[in-house]
Amino acid sequence: MIHLRVEPDGVKHLRITGIDPVVLDCLHALPEILEQRDTPAARQRLLPDPTPADIETNDEWQRVIAPDLRHLFVSAADTVVRDLTAVESAGQLSEVAFPVEHLAAWMSALNQSRLILGELFKITDADLETREFDVNQPKGMAILRIHVLGYLLQLLVELETSHA
Repeated sequence: MIHLRVEPDGVKHLRITGIDPVVLDCLHALPEILEQRDTPAARQRLLPDPTPADIETNDEWQRVIAPDLRHLFVSAADTVVRDLTAVESAGQLSEVAFPVEHLAAWMSALNQSRLILGELFKITDADLETREFDVNQPKGMAILRIHVLGYLLQLLVELETSHA
């Protein structure tokens, strides 16, 4: 049973609690996953051309917009990695608190990680729908991480939308 929760911790902080060893492993993997953002497949997934056929528009977008978006992605990842250094372990469960201003960075970093894993391991919709995957294989572990990080992302989005 998953006990993962995201809740306000006072007015200025959020707290993720119920982090079991599987979730903790996924969170510890975030820095390494996010560092893969500049591999060709991941970069194409994170910063795709805006049009299918207009080469001039695509070149302009890649020259003008993509560097700023990449900077935002890196900044979000750096924020989350710093927040994760504060993970407090207590028995088999852990928790992490971070400033509410970091919520968008967390959502961005989790989403980036899922997209990067999907591209690096060529994960299809069918792969994500299966209940049979081997976490002892790199692709199986990537599928598990996509699901776990997606669930945490869902909790963050639900928290944000409930306070909007």
